[in-house]
Amino acid sequence: MENESSWVYAIEEKELKENSANMVFQKGLPVLLIKKAGEIYAISNKCAHMACTLAGGTLQDFIIKCPCHDWRYDARTGEFLDAKEIKLPVYEWKSSDGKIFINIQEG
Repeated sequence: MENESSWVYAIEEKELKENSANMVFQKGLPVLLIKKAGEIYAISNKCAHMACTLAGGTLQDFIIKCPCHDWRYDARTGEFLDAKEIKLPVYEWKSSDGKIFINIQEG
């Protein structure tokens, strides 16, 4: 059952541009919002390797590359491309009245 209090405001939808990544920090949770091909993806902003922030990384297609040690993740699933058993948390999101909300419980 969905808990309404787990949905928190993240960003105005118009601020999230195509082919970009925006870091938000909701209730102490670092989340990276990525807009690609008209879709939005919300993944943890902390690399599984050494917790480097992914926000400074590069985005190519649906792949976000960590700026610290070049670990690459699929923004759609959170999977680490070199070892699929390693995954970053991904989060549900929704848009309402031009605002993006994130479900801070891992989806």
